[in-house]
Amino acid sequence: MARTQTFVRAGVLLPALILACTVTGASAANLFATVNSAGVLISGGGVASVSHAPGSGQYEVTFTSNVSQCAYVSTTFNTYSQAIQSYTAGGHLSPNGVFVETKNQGGGLLDGGFNLVVICNAVKQFFAVVDYGGNLARSTPGAVLASPGPGRYTVTFTVSVSGCAFLATVGDPANALVFNPSGVYTGSGANSKTVYIETKNPGGGLQPGVPFHLAVICTNTPKTHIAVSAANGIPQRAAAATATFRTGLGRYQLVSNQSLPACAVVATRGSVDKAVPFSPTTLEIAPGLAPNTMQIQERSLLFFGGANADQAFHVAAVCP
Repeated sequence: MARTQTFVRAGVLLPALILACTVTGASAANLFATVNSAGVLISGGGVASVSHAPGSGQYEVTFTSNVSQCAYVSTTFNTYSQAIQSYTAGGHLSPNGVFVETKNQGGGLLDGGFNLVVICNAVKQFFAVVDYGGNLARSTPGAVLASPGPGRYTVTFTVSVSGCAFLATVGDPANALVFNPSGVYTGSGANSKTVYIETKNPGGGLQPGVPFHLAVICTNTPKTHIAVSAANGIPQRAAAATATFRTGLGRYQLVSNQSLPACAVVATRGSVDKAVPFSPTTLEIAPGLAPNTMQIQERSLLFFGGANADQAFHVAAVCP
């Protein structure tokens, strides 16, 4: 059914036709959504509906519970000749929502499919949301944020996260819009409880003032498959019955012991250890070689030509 909704952009009210796809059912333990470019929900956990203004690059995924105090990480599908990126924020329609924008690397909005994962306070999942001023907006209880330099951050949790994947997305800490098409990258911190994060501009330079959502998903998280892969595709750590391998330049397969099309796969360019600086890349998701696989495609930033590139990454498949 179609209905009219108004979005706010740059202080201007924009009326748009919203297409809503509603899914019934109780809330799921894992909160996630796989949404195509037309705004149709392909699969999800705890999702009530998806709203989209055609041609706008703007989507709202509404869950069956309040997610305003959670973190939102997202990865786009491989759709265009150059990679696009997704940006997240709190819901514009309700506190149960997550707002997602898909953009080209110049910051222009365009429709694109994406996977979205919401991390709240759950077992073996940790999160932190950092605002424009480099302050901790919300997090798993006990997390501590520090900034060793411009565009550099560490988040220290109360327990070891050394067996986890570190996923991050540029995103507003509340429910505003992020206009700067920057990137966020992860790695291991100085000790087993710490995650290291860098925020960079589209040219690959460190950039302060970029808000982001960090999700830490560990190897024994229920109904989740994680891997941290080196540039050659060999996993340095992974969940049971989960692996990665390289099939070509900038192309990797995530492999599990279950069908993955029903899951949301998110990935972040990040090191397998404490190595810095990172060579920034984009990551997108594509169909795998078999039902129990999904492809991760990695490319250099468009500023550097946008060609396929081999670099280490963190990936998680969150399943129903």
